[in-house]
Amino acid sequence: MSQRKIRADNLNPNAISLLSAYQQFCKRSMDYKRPYQNIEIFPEPRTGIFSQGVSQRQRLVLLVSLIALLQLLLHLGAIGQYGFHQDELLYISLSKRLALGYSETPPFIALIGKLSSMLLGESLIAYRLIPAICAGAIVHLTGMLCIRLGGGFFATAIACLSVALSSAFLATGALFIPQVFDELFWLLAAYLLVCWWQRPRDIYLYLLGAVIGIGLLVKYTLIIYLLGLLLGFLIYPRSRSVFKRPALYNGALIALLIFLPHLYWQFQNGFPALHHYRELGHTQLVYLTRTDFLIQQLVVNGTGILVWLPGLYYCLTSPKLRHYRFLGIAFIFVMVVLLLLNGKAYYGFGAFPAVFALGAVVLESAIGKRTVFRSGLISLLIIPNLLLAVIVLPYLSIEKAAKVFQWTYANLDLHFPLKWEDQKIHNVNQNYADMIGWDELAHKASQLYQSFPSTQQRDVLIFADNYGEAGAMDYYRSSYPLPPVVSFSSSFALWAPQKINQNTIIYISARPLPQMLSEGTRKYGEIQNPYSRVKGMSIYLLGNNDRFSIWYSRHKSKSRPNRNYYADRQAAAKSSQKPASKLE
Repeated sequence: MSQRKIRADNLNPNAISLLSAYQQFCKRSMDYKRPYQNIEIFPEPRTGIFSQGVSQRQRLVLLVSLIALLQLLLHLGAIGQYGFHQDELLYISLSKRLALGYSETPPFIALIGKLSSMLLGESLIAYRLIPAICAGAIVHLTGMLCIRLGGGFFATAIACLSVALSSAFLATGALFIPQVFDELFWLLAAYLLVCWWQRPRDIYLYLLGAVIGIGLLVKYTLIIYLLGLLLGFLIYPRSRSVFKRPALYNGALIALLIFLPHLYWQFQNGFPALHHYRELGHTQLVYLTRTDFLIQQLVVNGTGILVWLPGLYYCLTSPKLRHYRFLGIAFIFVMVVLLLLNGKAYYGFGAFPAVFALGAVVLESAIGKRTVFRSGLISLLIIPNLLLAVIVLPYLSIEKAAKVFQWTYANLDLHFPLKWEDQKIHNVNQNYADMIGWDELAHKASQLYQSFPSTQQRDVLIFADNYGEAGAMDYYRSSYPLPPVVSFSSSFALWAPQKINQNTIIYISARPLPQMLSEGTRKYGEIQNPYSRVKGMSIYLLGNNDRFSIWYSRHKSKSRPNRNYYADRQAAAKSSQKPASKLE
């Protein structure tokens, strides 16, 4: 139905009163939708931002923008602290080698990295600025979704504050990683489906297809949320009409066309993503517990649980919110699937903004105009979460942060911030530990490299045991004199040559040196920083290059992810029947 604007000067006083009353009813109703939601009455001309003539929607959009800006400022205040996270170093290396895919992630994050380096440079701040802006966009879109659901000024404020000050979204928006972009595309999908439900126009389904296609190039986890949303539409009878729309399938075709080049790359390279996720399950996910997962979902948003939990409950039970029940069903579906798959806690963060928006609308309706309750809730959302933000974002020095973490562990019995992927308790948060020591490691490796005569330096190679070390050597080559780096970890295995031609090998690893490489090997240095994840990581100068060549050839064939996954499974089954080789 086309938008209609009715001017006050064209109507008699009775009509103005009736239409004004109906408009106020629509704005406050949970079910306010078509067909008269676009009637606007302008009894006075618009004269200023906060004047009587400015529409409520404009004021709400201004509020949303201000809170999004607040979160961006929080990120900017800590954006240059510590150093690069080891995952950031990997993604920066990917951005230097653009491709249609990689073994551990689709290509979107590499494109963002390339864009950042071209426009802003290759500094720590340059790479982290776009994720911080993206985090602000999540806050803004949460507010717009709340407005779509019928939220007023108070509802919009608490929805945006809940996301802006959430430890979950502050943490993911602080790093150059795919997670923050993944959360944005989850929210975009939910927003477009709400738009379609309120006004079933095909354009929303076409846009949804584009969002899905691009979102799958960020992370594959978007599939889980989409399945949950579709399940929600299937369960509610009135919403099943979407499956009769040709635009839905045209949108799916758009998504497929966007995702198809990456899918073709995976096929051409033997689906290395399957190899990566299999390895991830064996090395990390196997140590995660379902109890810890549930606890983290409850506490990771801080006092925001006062908003999202009522939103989820009433979305699933209240007749007034039945039209948006698919959002609650999708949330439950995501959590159940991640529980069954032993997923990491942050995999499902993208499902929270929608239930934050729902909860804000519910609380606004329940609290009404009670100023005391409104002020109390806003205070609970701001004060505790701001205190948490000081340790979620690296405002403090690492020594002070360690003391805070130890105090919370000893006095509040909060162990999960200090529990790493190995399920052991450490002295600082794992994210902090992952940001410390890489510069020192590169500097020590550079010192060893420069100790060789200039004629010999052309014949030196660094072999890194992990993608963190490899990414650090790759990035800091612009700051320190360093030779090329090779690794079998993550996508570095895609770029590893079939044969090593260099005769001098610098080997970097946090693990004990393989026995067959220990002959004649000299340990040059070790990282001693007690707060660093690379503490104890050693730099070796190998002594027997012939043995390294044999070891390299054997592990190259095992570690390369660009092999046929299914053929590899058959080969592994056959090899398990043969006696194991004595060579490691």
